[in-house]
Amino acid sequence: MEEIRICLTGGSTGGHFFPLLFVSKKFKQEMIKRNWNYRIFYVGAPPFDEELMKKEGIEIFKIPSGKLRKYFDIRNFIDILKFPLGFLIAFFRLYIIMPEIIFSKGGFGSLEVVLAGWLLRIPIIIHESDSIPGRSNILAGKLATLVGLNFEEAKNFFNPKKTAIIGQPLNSDFINIKPKLEDYERFNLNPGEKIILVLGGSQGSQKINETIIFGLNKILTVTQVVHQLGKNMFDEYYQVADGFILENVPMRKSLYHPVPFLKNDDLIKLMKMSNLVIARAGAGTIFELAACGVPAILIPLRKDVGGEHQIKNAYSYAYAGAAIVIEEQNLFPDLLATIIINTLKDEKLLKEMSENAKNFAKIEATDKIVKQMIIFLNK
Repeated sequence: MEEIRICLTGGSTGGHFFPLLFVSKKFKQEMIKRNWNYRIFYVGAPPFDEELMKKEGIEIFKIPSGKLRKYFDIRNFIDILKFPLGFLIAFFRLYIIMPEIIFSKGGFGSLEVVLAGWLLRIPIIIHESDSIPGRSNILAGKLATLVGLNFEEAKNFFNPKKTAIIGQPLNSDFINIKPKLEDYERFNLNPGEKIILVLGGSQGSQKINETIIFGLNKILTVTQVVHQLGKNMFDEYYQVADGFILENVPMRKSLYHPVPFLKNDDLIKLMKMSNLVIARAGAGTIFELAACGVPAILIPLRKDVGGEHQIKNAYSYAYAGAAIVIEEQNLFPDLLATIIINTLKDEKLLKEMSENAKNFAKIEATDKIVKQMIIFLNK
């Protein structure tokens, strides 16, 4: 068969980047199975992890892209000018490549690519993770051939004739990623004791870090803690945590395990090892938690920082009975520590939350997206 060319776009943040990577990985598996020639391109804003994308054999073409902020900022005027330039570069690149399909996750730099692809009459699949879609995807949805969604609430923003609730694209090896005894040893964890995992996003969260650290004197009395502090915050908060533990509960220092960042496979293993996860409410995180069947305490970003989508995501998941929501204005060390302790002590509640999480999960999204790509290719 002639060379098949697939274009990816919208990977400027971790929440956008990893679904692109998972779809790419599954697509390659299908191409190899069929003995079809293929090339995979990324066109868009600088990707979240350029080296990892290159390692996966994806060719990268970056375009200028700007962020349209919801508040007044002089940078808005500069970034607006980046759109037409980014569009022209994307149009030229797509015209040269002429891919059979574009798959977009939305976000910075994706709308320029989708618009260029629409003008070139290239089939476009977009995926929206959140219950309240981003502006790029709302506009891109009008040009897309198909739209995949995570939440029922998002249907209101798109043409129902071309939308489907499919869930979040996950690693195709998700089910096969299982923790082993050596993983407990690697993270210095005791498999016979309770474990909680604390996540503040790939960059970390100052609010979550401080709240957890100043509650460790209580939390460490009932559980081990693996705490992803964030790449840029690790050095500072590691020292803060170390000092707080030594001053208050020095005998329990071995139960606290701070890390700067977790690779996806390690993240999934730790989720599956944990009895409870404390995290933000990004859609990717929620659907990974659901697929792992792990109870959660969700702390969505404040509305003035991240808009309403994380708040809506969190409550949608909480209504399913799989999580407890604490909004940031109510987040204090003693309160969080008390909720963690009471939840871990209630085995019936943990079991119910775990079952509800599994019922909420949709683990076939990656397969469904790639199958639709194959349908387009066969046509």
